[in-house]
Amino acid sequence: MSFKEGLKKLRESREFKDFKAKNKKSFLFSAFFILNPNLDLETQQFDYFLSQKKVATFLINEKIEHKIDEFNPQSKITALDENIKVDVEDLRHTINNELRKKWPQGAEVNKIIAILQKIDNKQIWNITCLLGNMKMLKIHVDCFNGKVLESEDLSIFDMIKIKKTKE
Repeated sequence: MSFKEGLKKLRESREFKDFKAKNKKSFLFSAFFILNPNLDLETQQFDYFLSQKKVATFLINEKIEHKIDEFNPQSKITALDENIKVDVEDLRHTINNELRKKWPQGAEVNKIIAILQKIDNKQIWNITCLLGNMKMLKIHVDCFNGKVLESEDLSIFDMIKIKKTKE
């Protein structure tokens, strides 16, 4: 299911209509997708900003579930432009190209996390590919033209900070 299809399904649901009736000023600020190695959708989530302290998260499956959580944003939150030209299913080619560039001999993809969000006032697909060799590929893709803005390979250990203590 694409971003646009998921959003349509959400907005047509009773759950969302009830939520919106109570939270008229809420707005969509991120969409979160987990894909398997074949880029098939496993999880789809839409996040709505309520206030400086609250966010509503909608999980789209056969049924739609939502919860409201505490939220402490580090920067100003603004609404997503929903008129994207590059949808989540369009990322397959870009991801495969970037994987081939970094690992021409091939890489085993375990999971792909794709987040539609704004970073530094630029709306992007923030993609993280978790690979079998304890590596990660992070890609930023412009959601309007499909251009790769950033591509970086990392070790999962780069993300773990180990604090040494004196004995």
